[in-house]
Amino acid sequence: MAQLNTPEMKHASDIIQVLNSGIEFYADAKEKVDDQQLAQFFDRMLNARRMVKERLQPFAVQEDGKREEGSAFSVEARKVYTKVIGAMSSDKDHTYISQLEEVEDKTLDELRIALKDKQPPQYEAALLQSMATIQECHDEMRALKKAGDH
Repeated sequence: MAQLNTPEMKHASDIIQVLNSGIEFYADAKEKVDDQQLAQFFDRMLNARRMVKERLQPFAVQEDGKREEGSAFSVEARKVYTKVIGAMSSDKDHTYISQLEEVEDKTLDELRIALKDKQPPQYEAALLQSMATIQECHDEMRALKKAGDH
């Protein structure tokens, strides 16, 4: 019997859509940059996002009855923008870094939105763990961006 006071899970699918878009964006960026160390760094970020996605996927199934495989329009639009700017820019590596940091910001925003609502304890724990992972990715990306700004 279900408990009447158990909060309803919200926002898992939205977070996963942003994660999926970021995964695609990192995979694309990894192939486009010339610097092999940067490609390896992008690969690490990609794997962190995949790990978070799989951590949250059971909650999306619970929320919507199926795995979330879609992507977020806002991140897709950023990918198109980056391709155009990257084609015109003399420093496409920095263009990717800058735009991918924005993707990390968007992912953190989605996690914060979910954490504002009262969530079931297991889901909240998964969100907090995911927030820590994505915050670490964001901080590394920001440091890389700042190093390239000089």
